[in-house]
Amino acid sequence: MAKMKNGIDPDNVSFVLLDISRMLRAEFERRVSEAGLGITPAEARVLSHLARCGLVRQHVLADRLGMARMSMTGFLDRLERADLIRRVSDPADRRAKTVSLTGNAQPLMQQLALIGDEVREKARYGLSDAEWEQFRHVAIAVRSNLVAERQRTREATE
Repeated sequence: MAKMKNGIDPDNVSFVLLDISRMLRAEFERRVSEAGLGITPAEARVLSHLARCGLVRQHVLADRLGMARMSMTGFLDRLERADLIRRVSDPADRRAKTVSLTGNAQPLMQQLALIGDEVREKARYGLSDAEWEQFRHVAIAVRSNLVAERQRTREATE
């Protein structure tokens, strides 16, 4: 067990996961900057998330990425001008905009995927395939537990 400081374990799972997330993001962003792809690291995160989730409302995308909605609008404006994303009115709510990748984004997405693969390969250094897969499965289970808890909390407050 790690040394407690003021009653807090610096190696508790929450801190470890936050540290891993922060370091993975920093390394991904560093590599995107060095790759000269013509997009910022933040724009790369937006595009990567769109590739992950597909068509999504603009405000939901901002919330998922922890970005201010006005900042997201600026990113999307630039990505739309570059013909990497498309925004259209949501048929369910004409005031809302949905966002999706265009076909022109695919070559860039392949480059971002390679960068992501390289970062994950560095992160898993020294771990066997089985250990890495077990870690991934446990992390997915933890995420599922938290999603279910969030849903139960929402239902209880409605």
